[in-house]
Amino acid sequence: MKKILLSLLLLMSGTLVFAQTPCPIEYRLNNGGGNCPDTVINGVTVTATGTVTLTFEAPVDPNNIPAIGLVQETTTNPPVILTGISFGRGTLNNNGTVTYCYYTGPNNNNNLQGRSRTFRFIVFFNGGVPCGSNIPLPISLSLFSATRYNSSVAIKWITATETNNSGFEIQRLVGNGNWQTLITIPSQAAGGNSSSDLTYTYTDLNNTKGVTQYRLKQIDLDTKYKFSEIRAVRGEGQLGKAIVYPNPSSTGKVNIVLEEISSPRQLTLIDMSGRILQQWKVFTNNNIQVENLNPGMYSLIILIPETGEKTIEKIIVSKR
Repeated sequence: MKKILLSLLLLMSGTLVFAQTPCPIEYRLNNGGGNCPDTVINGVTVTATGTVTLTFEAPVDPNNIPAIGLVQETTTNPPVILTGISFGRGTLNNNGTVTYCYYTGPNNNNNLQGRSRTFRFIVFFNGGVPCGSNIPLPISLSLFSATRYNSSVAIKWITATETNNSGFEIQRLVGNGNWQTLITIPSQAAGGNSSSDLTYTYTDLNNTKGVTQYRLKQIDLDTKYKFSEIRAVRGEGQLGKAIVYPNPSSTGKVNIVLEEISSPRQLTLIDMSGRILQQWKVFTNNNIQVENLNPGMYSLIILIPETGEKTIEKIIVSKR
């Protein structure tokens, strides 16, 4: 998997930060429409033929989910562009993948159901920007942390650059409720633009006993907005280096909150037979959600490569 690419372009007016729009690196086909809605092709209402789920080389911005532009069958040489296939809007999943419904229309055999065929998916972001292109970021965060101190949580973030930034909303999620806006903090940048470090802090009086999640909603001067990554903190009095909840899980979905450290970690999820189900080799966030687990027992191995420290968390999924 390629690393997330961040490019710095030096201009006379300062330094702007760009992010590369990620490209898909894996796909999974599901022949069967499932929960996909019907659509109309050439005046005829058709049901979905199936779904395709794409895994990308870097996280996908939930406010800029790409569209599938075309598909090539790569089994042949040269590759052949498939025609007569329509794709619905992508849905971002909790694990970072994106799922699309696809429709082949009536009497169309040029679809994605070949058992021995391989494909390449070409995607485009807002405005027809192809994957792999550089697009400007409204802000560049060099730090975003949430740290509990007894009955309060200290929230801190530092922007390395800001472009047309109006300000931030601090949002909080407790348990399985809804995101709540705690406060709106205006940008410190003159005119919303800055190329030097700006530090923001806020203290949330929070004596909740369970896990609390925080995120930033960054708002542009033109009212467009983007969300930051999520930071999670333990409840007051909760101990341990990792918290798994709910555990046991009756839905096949669990949330994991790790202790707040600056070093990246490697996470490995294995089943009772020792088979590796998922692995995150360079994980820098402090929370993650794992879903679609079948009933059984699992082990999550948490390794800090810098120190060699390893911990193992048991996860139980009960029968649904």
